Amino acid sequence: MPQSLSVPVSLPPLQPVALVVLDFDGTFTDSEAEGAPFAAAYPAILAQLAGLAPSELADWPLCLAQTAAESPGYGWVLGDLPAAAPADADPYIRCSMAAHKLLDRLGKLSDLTERGAVLSAAYKQAYAHSAVVFRPGAKEALDGLLERGIHVVVVTNSDTQHVAHKVDQLQLTHRERVQVFGNAMKFHTANTADLAHVPQTWQLPGLDRPLYCRRDRYHERLRDLWQQTGTSPAQTLVAGDIFELDLLLPALLGARVHLMERANTY
Repeated sequence: MPQSLSVPVSLPPLQPVALVVLDFDGTFTDSEAEGAPFAAAYPAILAQLAGLAPSELADWPLCLAQTAAESPGYGWVLGDLPAAAPADADPYIRCSMAAHKLLDRLGKLSDLTERGAVLSAAYKQAYAHSAVVFRPGAKEALDGLLERGIHVVVVTNSDTQHVAHKVDQLQLTHRERVQVFGNAMKFHTANTADLAHVPQTWQLPGLDRPLYCRRDRYHERLRDLWQQTGTSPAQTLVAGDIFELDLLLPALLGARVHLMERANTY
């Protein structure tokens, strides 16, 4: 995990925090505990959707182990997009990348568009099995922010309704003031004109693959939030558990960022 990071852009001075943007899985929650039922259900769901025989799942544990061993150099990819995060970043990404390894070994679903559709469907079906395991102090931290009049927003790649339902279970004093925006597509990268001032890639010492900075869909959501709340990057704190997915772009735009540590934080 990087201990200090030099931001290669000119930024305005920081101001008091007026907006807190929170990832969900792994930030509110213990992602490994919460994702354990997902990971248990995933292989059978994958086999059903991909037309695999039960015997063809024999190498699944090996593919999971290889995915973990090769991270963070082995990156999470979707379709023809560049790597968006370490392949072992959380149980959801880990299963997806292990599925790629298994299908490659079996010579199945070689058409990447078809494979992508199958893996997306497998993720959605398996995510319904996820548990709800909040980090200690999640409710107290959120209630404290809301009591201070700070805008609190959840921006997550997960489904909006699933996440909103989980936030409901915290029984926050001011739940109505917490907006939830799912399907954020933080993994999507594109060289748009409004991100021309952000480096296209950033190389961290000791990591062979580059980090891709221009996450256009994530930027659209952040920009809309700043307009909606009348705040700016310099007044924003973003918390997340996957550095390049959740925090790299906000940091380059001038926000404070807070990396939530886990057992396998990179």
